[in-house]
Amino acid sequence: MRDRALAAARGNTDLLALAVLLLVLLAAYQHYDSALFTPASITILSAQFLPLILAAAGQTTVMLLGGIDLSLGAVLGLAMAVFATYDAQGAAGVVTAAVLALAAAVAAGAVNGTLVAYAGLPPIVVTLAASFLWGGVTLVVLPQPGGEVPGGLVNAYNNGWYGIALPAVALGVVLAGWKLLRTTRHGLAHYAVGGNEHGAYAGGLHTRRVKISGYALAGVFTGLAGIGLAVQTGSADPTIGAPYTLNSIAASVLGGISFFGGVGRMRGTVLGALVIGLLTNLLLFTGISPFYQLILQGVILVVALTLKTYLTREADA
Repeated sequence: MRDRALAAARGNTDLLALAVLLLVLLAAYQHYDSALFTPASITILSAQFLPLILAAAGQTTVMLLGGIDLSLGAVLGLAMAVFATYDAQGAAGVVTAAVLALAAAVAAGAVNGTLVAYAGLPPIVVTLAASFLWGGVTLVVLPQPGGEVPGGLVNAYNNGWYGIALPAVALGVVLAGWKLLRTTRHGLAHYAVGGNEHGAYAGGLHTRRVKISGYALAGVFTGLAGIGLAVQTGSADPTIGAPYTLNSIAASVLGGISFFGGVGRMRGTVLGALVIGLLTNLLLFTGISPFYQLILQGVILVVALTLKTYLTREADA
């Protein structure tokens, strides 16, 4: 009981520190964009950040199981390609395209989970190999950048629909769904398998089934990220998902998700993704060369993660 209380307190401290960092970045951002907190600006930023947040949610789902998904970017690109290449005319066409894209991402996630559960190989090895597999499938679907998303949907997503920021609504639904899932038997099993797989198996849980369903759930988040990115840009790029793999890992770790599984909360991941998104935009505002921006972003993330690890160790001491 005492260990659980300490873990909860540490998690709250991590979230508070991350929230403070986010406020600092928002203050710096407002220096460059005085209209930051206007409804129009919030809508645009939420549209821009939603794909990363959803991708990070998918990565978090896998990391909570004690794994890591290096194929996430390829699966995101696959969902994006399927959605943008389907002839989505009218509302029914858009829904069909979204269902097909999600089905492709969930199937990819389930295959990853099955390989991890039954092959006996480390998840990092399995998903690295899977990244080439799903990347190849994506190039078959869409050999080069292209595809098309209905203009009305693109406009509603990026600029709001009757004053409603659709990406913000989508994020709220996802977070509410995750919170509800955590209270179910499956959600509890997800954390149990990630925290102590052997103990969970001894307690009667079908650990392989939990892993497969967990990777499939990650596919849902990743597929939604791919759809969101396609709608944001109005088309698809089969290779655009690569940066989302590493950024999703960084957002998850910043948000307090353990590499060893079973520890972390989704709202921390959301804060971590917002920090990375704002940091990227701030570096663009500075006018620094894109090459130096990548270096600076990497240095800042390394410092942040190192500081977070150091503070966690001090708290444990």
